[in-house]
Amino acid sequence: MLDFTVAIPTYNGVNRLPQVLEKLCSQTEIENISWEIIIVDNNSKDDTEKVIKDYQSRWNFSFPLRYFFEAKQGAAFARLKAVREAEGELIGFLDDDNLPDYNWIFAAYEFAQTHPKAGAFSGQIHGDFEVEPPENFEKIQQFLAIREHGSEPRLFNPDNLQLPPAAALVIRQKAWNKSVPLRPNLTGKLPGLMIQGDDYEPLLYIHKAGWEIWYNPAMHTYHQIPKWRLEREYLISIARGCGL
Repeated sequence: MLDFTVAIPTYNGVNRLPQVLEKLCSQTEIENISWEIIIVDNNSKDDTEKVIKDYQSRWNFSFPLRYFFEAKQGAAFARLKAVREAEGELIGFLDDDNLPDYNWIFAAYEFAQTHPKAGAFSGQIHGDFEVEPPENFEKIQQFLAIREHGSEPRLFNPDNLQLPPAAALVIRQKAWNKSVPLRPNLTGKLPGLMIQGDDYEPLLYIHKAGWEIWYNPAMHTYHQIPKWRLEREYLISIARGCGL
């Protein structure tokens, strides 16, 4: 097996994926880490497959770039596909609009070595906004997967549903394989349907199997927030999908 897989589930991400790949190709401190990138195309209607195949034809890095198609719509299905295909002992999920810092892979790998009971962990997710957020936005920023929990590592509290989002989540593959069912109950956002919870479902299974869920502040990613995601109607739909 490899040490690490970066898995990028994507839907119509042809304009976003190049930025993520650029950041991954510029990672530092990875000389002693064996790793790969896999793209899981979640039934895209754009040219995602064509663009990735073009990248593959010109790829000259030591780590592979692999492409898979998942016809079942929903982020949960895309993540399941990623886990099935991943060759890494650790799997780091990145949304196609979440840009990793220069040492994200190293920070994740190092944390896993020093926290062997961690079945899953996440880091700091900062907002990178196209326009200035509205006043008091910090009160609702968690609905856009922005997480800044300070500079000290700490355990999450799954029993009170205090858990990280899947946007930049790292899981230990053996923890997932031994505890997460092959078919999810919650599939993730679909066109016209904003029901949430698919991020938490696998983490709760991992927790119930005895693994720890951690916050690692050394991992930084930057969530690209376009103007339309700050509009009132969109924020209301997200909040309702979370049960508010």
